Amino acid sequence: MKKRMISFLLTGAMLAATVCGCGKQEPQTASQDTATQEDAGAQEKEPEKAIPEAEDAQETDTGESSGFVPGEFPISEEPITIRIMVPVSASQAKPLAELDMIKEYEEKTNVHVEWEEVSMEAYAEKYKLTLASGDLPDAFGPSFAYDPSVIYKYAQEGMIVPLDEYIQSSTVNIKKWMNEYDEFRALSTYPDGHIYALPSIDENQNIRVDNLLYINQSFLDKLNMEMPKTLDELGDYLRSVTTQDLNGDGRNEYGLSFEALQNAPSKYTYLFGLFGVAWDTKGYMNSRQGTTELEFAPTMEETRKALEYFHGWYEEGLLDPENFTQNGTQLKAKAKTEGVGASVVFWYLDLNDGDETQNEYRVMPLPEGPEKNQVWRRNGMIPGYSANQFFITSANEHPQETLAFIDYWMDNSDNALINRFGPQGYSWDYLENGKWTELANIPTGEPRTMENSTLYCTWGTGIPYWCFGDFWSQKEITANTALERQGALNGSYMEYATPGLPELVYEEAENREALNIKTDLFKYVDSQIAQFITNGVTDESWNAYVKKCQDLQSGRWAELYQKYYDLMMAD
Repeated sequence: MKKRMISFLLTGAMLAATVCGCGKQEPQTASQDTATQEDAGAQEKEPEKAIPEAEDAQETDTGESSGFVPGEFPISEEPITIRIMVPVSASQAKPLAELDMIKEYEEKTNVHVEWEEVSMEAYAEKYKLTLASGDLPDAFGPSFAYDPSVIYKYAQEGMIVPLDEYIQSSTVNIKKWMNEYDEFRALSTYPDGHIYALPSIDENQNIRVDNLLYINQSFLDKLNMEMPKTLDELGDYLRSVTTQDLNGDGRNEYGLSFEALQNAPSKYTYLFGLFGVAWDTKGYMNSRQGTTELEFAPTMEETRKALEYFHGWYEEGLLDPENFTQNGTQLKAKAKTEGVGASVVFWYLDLNDGDETQNEYRVMPLPEGPEKNQVWRRNGMIPGYSANQFFITSANEHPQETLAFIDYWMDNSDNALINRFGPQGYSWDYLENGKWTELANIPTGEPRTMENSTLYCTWGTGIPYWCFGDFWSQKEITANTALERQGALNGSYMEYATPGLPELVYEEAENREALNIKTDLFKYVDSQIAQFITNGVTDESWNAYVKKCQDLQSGRWAELYQKYYDLMMAD
């Protein structure tokens, strides 16, 4: 696995290197899953030189050195406390501070964490407001809400600290993987040559595409209908679902229902792929197979066709009117008690878990679009790489100890599994053949649910984890639901998956320009998607929408994105 060179990695920091005199470093292509590649000058360096030497770290540390040895415990001779802000979902059964694994680890390390827990729905705004206020926690924990342009902005202002020296002086696992895998270091390097945030790495092949279409198999059976093969057939199925009382509760059922995403495009944009537009969630750009020319997805004609089609479904009552407002908890409650016809989710547990109907929702093979030009959005450039999942602020008096605290869970072994799934024997265990598997039931005999899975683990919420492909290859998949999802991915979804796109971070001046543009532009686009689906699309409304996007500098946004994407592809 060492030195896995990736042909499509970003080299745009050549310009930044000239400006800051740091040598040729790679800028970050931060996305839910992205990576970058070293340029020729960086490749000439010895791996151990990729991370700065330890003596520089001691000069940068604002706290007193505790004299710890990386990888040994306790981390600190004297008790210390750090404050970490993290998002938590409604399915998190316990506060992080009450988890046995956290308590035991704090005792082992002599490091106490005050967890500032914020709801998942509010976190995207909360972390930005916190940075803007200057009232900083010591660190920010894993979240997909982070915008790398925001991180870079505040890093340039000195509020987010470089981690390069601390990685060298304070870690074992992070240092090892950063030095052995070129793309990990490149993934994490910003245009000025510094590492400001750590990624989470989860090379599970089941996440190559993050969301799939799920359908209610029990409703299909009651209607005596076959699995829909086209979007029009899916519409026929939804018409039957929404005009009949299939579960006997005296009410017609919900058709297509999904959660509203916070500070992200609607899940409708996944379905737009059935009209030939792969709307990337981070850059709002569309990519096509066989070309590096990108398009601003929200104003493409394919997007308009999709909006017109789904407005028709909305008028018929095939779409849940709460698709723009409900959260994941509300969707799950609706799916579990009343039943929904279909949804766009990551996993069947997002719809129904913990009882005899847990297999009610099944993966739907990707249906054929009206013009047979269907595509589906890939989960980032390199599935499994989630950039910007942990960063340290200037308020932190113990940055070395903080990184050492995190480092323990990034060893690509049992520690990462415990962080993600809980202790061995609870929701996972080893098999006689030496492989490991997830367990369907917890030790009490109850089915494993999202909620009881988090009774003993962070689920990667509080602490990032690193699980590589070689470790996942030792997992034996025994659950039919997992086999079904993997089969769907290897089949129709990956067949039509478009090239993944990064969320680029530009050089400082253009980074600030791009951040200003997309803040207003994306907010406007998201609001209009809801308007078009509920109220319809006319020539007048569409032209006004396109004009407004242009006024909000959609052209300049696309120009900047294409510029840095071309630099990446050229290298």
